[in-house]
Amino acid sequence: MPEKPLPVPLSPLLGIPTSPSPREHIARSLSPLIAIAASPDADEICQSNHIPSFADFIKPFGEHVQGRVTPRDSQGTPYAIDNFCVRFKAIDKLDEPNHRALMDVMDDHVRACGSDPAASDIVHIKSRSDVDDNYLDTSLDQLMPWYADFKHMMLSLRGITEHETFDHPVAVLIVISSANPDPMSTIMQLYNPNVPSFTIDKPYVDPNILRFYVLLHDPQQTTLEQSQIVFDKMKKTFGLHCHLLKLNSRPPPSDLFEDSIQHTDENNAIRDIWSQLPTSLNIESRLQARTSTLAGPEILSPNNSSFSTPLSPSPSGHRRSNSASSNTNSFTPPTHGTNLQNGPLDMSSPLEDGTRLPTHDMHLIGSAASPAMQYGRCLTVDDVQNTQFMIKELVVQSLVPFMERNVQHWNEQVASARRGITGRVFGAGRRFFGTSSRTSSPQSIQSIPATGPNTPVGTNTLTIFPYGAPEAQMRKLADYAFMLRDFKFAHAIYDNVRRDYATEKAYKYHAGTQEMIGVCQLMMNQPLSNKLDVDRNFELAVQQYLGRCRSSFHATRTTIMYYELLKARRMWKEVPTALVRMTGEDSDLRSALFLEQAAHCFLRTPSPMARKYGFHLVMAGHRYGKASQRQHAFRCYKLAAHIVEGQEWSVAKSHIQFALGRQAFHLGQLEDAVKYFTNVLADAKQMPQQQAAHIREFLFIYRQYTTQAGIDPLKEALPHLSLPVIDDNSTHVTLSNTQSNTGDNQEEWSTMEIELLEESIAKGYIAGSKKALAIQQQDDQRPICAVGEPFLVHISLFNPLQVAITISQLILGCKHRESLQHNTDTSTESDENVPMIYGAHIEGTNMYAFDDFELEKVSEIFLEPLEKRMISLAIIPRREGSIAVKGLHYTFNDLVHTFKPFHKKGKRLHSTREQLMTPVYAVDHTLDIIVTSPMPLLDLAFHGIPETILSGELVQAVLEINNKGNKGMTALRLKSSHPSFICIGNPEEMDKHVYAGESDSKHQKEEEIKFDNLLFDSSVISVPLPAEGGGKSNERGVVSPGKTTLVPLWIRGDRIGKHTFKFLFSYQSEEGNGAIAHRTLRYTVNLQVLPSLKINAFTRPSTTAVNEYILGIEIENLQVAANFQLNQISATSPVWTITPLSINIDSPQDIQAKTSIPPRQTTFAYYKIQKKAKQTEQSLCPEAWTSTALEALLNNIEYHEPPPPVDLHVSKLSFRDTVIPFNTVPLKMFALNSRVHWRNSNLQSQFPNISPEKYDTMFTLYNSSDVDLTIYWNIPNMKRHGHHYIIGVNLGIVQNPFQGQVTSSKGNSGRTMFEQTAKERATLLSSLTKNKVLKDESPVKLMVKTNDTINHDFEDEGLLGVPVDIVLKNCSWNKTATYTLELMSWTENKVAQSQKSAKPTLNIHPFHWTGATVFTGTLHPDETNTLEAQAIFQLPGVYDVNRWKLTIETSQYRDEHPDSTGYFVQWPSLPQIVTIIN
Repeated sequence: MPEKPLPVPLSPLLGIPTSPSPREHIARSLSPLIAIAASPDADEICQSNHIPSFADFIKPFGEHVQGRVTPRDSQGTPYAIDNFCVRFKAIDKLDEPNHRALMDVMDDHVRACGSDPAASDIVHIKSRSDVDDNYLDTSLDQLMPWYADFKHMMLSLRGITEHETFDHPVAVLIVISSANPDPMSTIMQLYNPNVPSFTIDKPYVDPNILRFYVLLHDPQQTTLEQSQIVFDKMKKTFGLHCHLLKLNSRPPPSDLFEDSIQHTDENNAIRDIWSQLPTSLNIESRLQARTSTLAGPEILSPNNSSFSTPLSPSPSGHRRSNSASSNTNSFTPPTHGTNLQNGPLDMSSPLEDGTRLPTHDMHLIGSAASPAMQYGRCLTVDDVQNTQFMIKELVVQSLVPFMERNVQHWNEQVASARRGITGRVFGAGRRFFGTSSRTSSPQSIQSIPATGPNTPVGTNTLTIFPYGAPEAQMRKLADYAFMLRDFKFAHAIYDNVRRDYATEKAYKYHAGTQEMIGVCQLMMNQPLSNKLDVDRNFELAVQQYLGRCRSSFHATRTTIMYYELLKARRMWKEVPTALVRMTGEDSDLRSALFLEQAAHCFLRTPSPMARKYGFHLVMAGHRYGKASQRQHAFRCYKLAAHIVEGQEWSVAKSHIQFALGRQAFHLGQLEDAVKYFTNVLADAKQMPQQQAAHIREFLFIYRQYTTQAGIDPLKEALPHLSLPVIDDNSTHVTLSNTQSNTGDNQEEWSTMEIELLEESIAKGYIAGSKKALAIQQQDDQRPICAVGEPFLVHISLFNPLQVAITISQLILGCKHRESLQHNTDTSTESDENVPMIYGAHIEGTNMYAFDDFELEKVSEIFLEPLEKRMISLAIIPRREGSIAVKGLHYTFNDLVHTFKPFHKKGKRLHSTREQLMTPVYAVDHTLDIIVTSPMPLLDLAFHGIPETILSGELVQAVLEINNKGNKGMTALRLKSSHPSFICIGNPEEMDKHVYAGESDSKHQKEEEIKFDNLLFDSSVISVPLPAEGGGKSNERGVVSPGKTTLVPLWIRGDRIGKHTFKFLFSYQSEEGNGAIAHRTLRYTVNLQVLPSLKINAFTRPSTTAVNEYILGIEIENLQVAANFQLNQISATSPVWTITPLSINIDSPQDIQAKTSIPPRQTTFAYYKIQKKAKQTEQSLCPEAWTSTALEALLNNIEYHEPPPPVDLHVSKLSFRDTVIPFNTVPLKMFALNSRVHWRNSNLQSQFPNISPEKYDTMFTLYNSSDVDLTIYWNIPNMKRHGHHYIIGVNLGIVQNPFQGQVTSSKGNSGRTMFEQTAKERATLLSSLTKNKVLKDESPVKLMVKTNDTINHDFEDEGLLGVPVDIVLKNCSWNKTATYTLELMSWTENKVAQSQKSAKPTLNIHPFHWTGATVFTGTLHPDETNTLEAQAIFQLPGVYDVNRWKLTIETSQYRDEHPDSTGYFVQWPSLPQIVTIIN
């Protein structure tokens, strides 16, 4: 007896690692295989321990050989292996299994794993940030155990193949019992290669393998002495490769009649040794059953009439194979159910999932055959240790030396001879020039009949190398080296023999070597020299397995090994490429498993790729669905849905939701299916046929769901129905009097409402308690309706599909409350499950009565493809309080009732930094309606407004005002967006002729108008209403309930183009109302203004006086048919008047010729503009007030003084018999409105840093030197009248309006009207004091006066002295000017250069100044001074006496601030010609 080993720990008893590394797993699957040939009596001993056979008993002990194994490499150097292992397999079960049956078993197991609730517990990844350490620390085999089982079966359920020797037995373990009556004979029968019925009789399997004999000693059957006698005889006969193993087959005597023995730690550890036995037995039984099922004649290939089941053991333990079994076939994919992406659901049942129903018992792989089964029930720890010792003796003393001897022999005899070039050359010579054929030799390549279940269809022969052929021995040499973990030597041999296989076109052999070359490179514990070489080897192996060999089973196995080895090296980026390579159409299950693995590998890269993870999950779900793996498909799609959640990938979302809906339907989860199909209905990017199919399937599923749940589909609401699309932000409420086209530009309307309210409060129209109420009402922005007044809710419905849909039974969902305060209940989560509401129908209408209101119901709406329609539903409140419009009830396609709540957003908030960075919206209250007591209700109608008018044309329209409310209406005010276009008069002026004037024979008339020189808001107008008692209409008039009044409205085409007038009306109730202060009404009018006249005007200084200008006006008729006639030109100015120059005002013929403008013609005329004699006092001029206001602004001083009134002088040049007045309605209002519009625009460009709201506190409407021109015209044959304005002609000097001083504001700590930061104040100061637009110019104007022509006799009278008067005038209103005038010589070039003349001088002969030539003095504001000089001429000729240089120094506060001066130098710009005649 051999010496027993030392005791080992019981837990784990065998020391087998529970979770080996990928490299270790590959090494185990390719470890040496030892065949087991056991006699029946030996199996009976194992069966007494509930273990079916000795092969099953010994199998766990080979997974980990105790201690170190130290083989020698090809150079004879020993190296240690710590975890060496061997495989044991019964000799009658060495054949390759049926690949199709194996895949069916895998398919059933993966399906069973999918129904496990733990399968759906995979962490949900939404983005890259979700890939945390917890996920990365969990292995993929733990995340997806079904793939781990798939991998294990693919690597373990192998068999003998012709192209590799890993599953060829290296040794045979011949086992008999000591109770055998004839042990020697039994041993010879168990393994005798010379017997014709030998089990592994295949031409490519070497039967000359190591034989190891085991004698089982059962103390319950024989004595130890008897067993020792038999054992000695065995050693004498068979040599030293023998072992006596003691195994107990019966329990202790006290437990003979019990089914189990006492549960101790030792017994539990012993049973754990065979914990995987139920799994292997289950797989084996299911595989045999499936193989038997597939053995029917209907699946046989044409060249196969029958084949045996390789897994069925014969009674004798031997089985004869008539011909070689081939594994060159790809396993046939299993039969799947209906493709999930095709076929309507209404033709199937929700529980029809296409699953095969096997006839045998379906247990989960890994489940125990019986919970009470106790494996090894009679064994002791000594038995286990004895067995371990035997395995170590077998491996160390017999197996490894046997393999080393063979490796050395083949290396010396075969490999070395074929490595050199000599062997290659002589081999090539024999092939090409030799006479012998290698195919005739038993040691060369052969072709044998191809039989077996794995033979590809159409394959009749199989190419093999007999086991004695050099190529076969080379392959076996490499495989042995690999089994002994000498990966470098194995790699060299594989690479060597690969060339031979390629030469012989043995494609399967070649693919196998390519595969092993890549495996060796990755198994070697050293960095890869070239990653591309490894991938190329595996890629070529897979391609040849699939293409040449048609063996997808081996290609799958290759991919699994490649994947596992890449995982071991954490080469996650390379993994998906290898896995996706094997996602062909031949096996949906394999493709789905690989795609799912590839998806998770994308998350384990250094930079996780979440989008690729989701994309591959979608593909995996698709392939799972095709394989009828519903649960796995559902899980993959659900994981992918988290990736696209919150993204804008609508097509991907729809695809995933559709797939989830179908999978949920097939799994019987109808409620989930309805939810998913609801999400996909509004997919607008699908084809029309697909969209129709979506709707049809959704309705079919929903009908089944409601039937199963027992609910009424027309009453109970389905939440989240996405058809039709309702634009919540466009949902709004209007009163019955609201114009339909006022819903756009809400911000502009809101701004107008705020401005109108502020102006009404400022003017006192809203005062007292109404003021606070109006401000609260404006901030509230809630619609207001009176009891009994209908209001409309406008809802935008959009059909995004390319197929028509039907919406029926539309009615609003509303909620009434007594309070007028805001609705604080903004929750909408539970609102979507609101059932259909029913009210009492009101005969003859579409209204339905409820307790607090009446609602309109629309019976049906048909939405065409891509149609967008705005519908209006009426509500009539019956009680005061508030009505909140919650949503819309409707029925989709006459089957699905739903309630769509409105989620309308308020304005976006910008108060905080977070709100600026992330959009945050205020709560919207526009769907919360205030219901008050009876109020007036304004209804408008405009009559007589044409669609087009000419530019400047004036037309009269009529504004019809109706009060449809129950209270009197007063304080009607209008704010318009185009105030310069409109004017409203009193009702008494309805038929007034605007341009009718008084007769004046002089054709001239002056008119003086005095009014406040204030900038005002011309956009707000008070509309006069009838006064009580029949008096004159006024702004405090009242329109009684049900009454109508007409008001004249004039419209003038102020600017060319298409215009949309926005009219905002505000009105109040005659009686007070505690809920609201006023009501508003919006109205729009469209008008197009066409060109009429093109007017160009220019001015230049006159040469006859200082304050006199020449005005030229060019007027072009742009019409092609109209003949314009000018009636009058008026000039409106505080100081300037106009007189004709080129038109003889007393000649009718000249007037007609120069004021009548035919089509496409132009007229031109000159006029003189001169200053009035009467001047405005300095302290009262507008410029002084503006400068003071600006000074107060910059110095933080309160200033509330109004500007002084202005006296406007209107001078008129009438070309007809009548004079058109200025101070009449609507001409005065049009002039002032146009003036305000121009003035505001001009100030905005000059002073952009001053708020327009403050213009009226700093600037006046008119400045002293402003001139506005009005040109009146008519078209006689068309009876059309109008006028044009030329506004803003300023004839004064350019002077900055700010003429004050800036003082320090350190001592003023109080709040001011214009608080700014220091930086803003500096910017404002710079814009006022350094305004480039309003840069100061010299205030002094100079004019030279002398006779133009002088006759003088130089011979008689001598030299000629001509007096020259030089007039100087200070045109500034506030600055004192100190001047220095130098009379320049006739040769001074600068004078000529300042005059824009082609020649340097006009003086041919010299002239000289006599007397004083330099004058100095001071001019006060608006002061004139005349200087006298004398010029001396010697000869007759033409002379330019306008030769001077004027230097001006100005100071506003010369005494107090000497430094505040301005300096200007002036030269003459035009010549002053004097002609001397002799």
